[in-house]
Amino acid sequence: MKLYTGTVGGDAVEAVRRLGLGVMVSGDPTKMRELSTFYCAIDNGAYEAWRRGLPWSGDRFLRTLDKCWDTGISADFVVCPDIVGKGMDSFDFSMSWVDRLRPAHLALAVQDGMGMSIFDHNIHKKFTHIFVGGTTEWKWARAKEWVVFAHGHGMKCHIGRCGTLDNLRYADRIGADSVDSTSWARNQSWHIVEEYLHPLQVNCLDSSEHRVEGE
Repeated sequence: MKLYTGTVGGDAVEAVRRLGLGVMVSGDPTKMRELSTFYCAIDNGAYEAWRRGLPWSGDRFLRTLDKCWDTGISADFVVCPDIVGKGMDSFDFSMSWVDRLRPAHLALAVQDGMGMSIFDHNIHKKFTHIFVGGTTEWKWARAKEWVVFAHGHGMKCHIGRCGTLDNLRYADRIGADSVDSTSWARNQSWHIVEEYLHPLQVNCLDSSEHRVEGE
């Protein structure tokens, strides 16, 4: 399972390199030195704007994409613009952006209230990844179903905001292809990643045992 942290600077860059992490790019990619030497994905910034109570900027997102391409960053996937927690409104918004984006690997962020019935053959062709977003409670209640669905339709499944050790282990257990968290860098909690990566520390948790607090 791939692990992405947020864009970092200073000593944190070496921690990301030492742990073999990728970077979920949001905003100006030139703020992190040698970013093109890490594996990356590109976020659209919707969650961070929502968290701060600010309007989301499509222009800022497009500038991020342009700068990533200009600096030679090759993204594992790009998260199509979405609306946090808004179900079918988010889906319609994402679909309005699909034809404006150029990446070969595009992720659809699924949100509270969205079910598998939204997909048809044509939509499958537009996305290579499912990004499990939404509110914390909904995300962890539905994550396993989305992983199974994605794999059954030839897509990969990424789970957002997966910063605790229990959530990392649970995501791994249900077969998620990748996860992200900015909290490891923000809180300097690299020990969580270290404990997850250490094979002697990995436990097979029952789905009823994982905690959902923390991101």
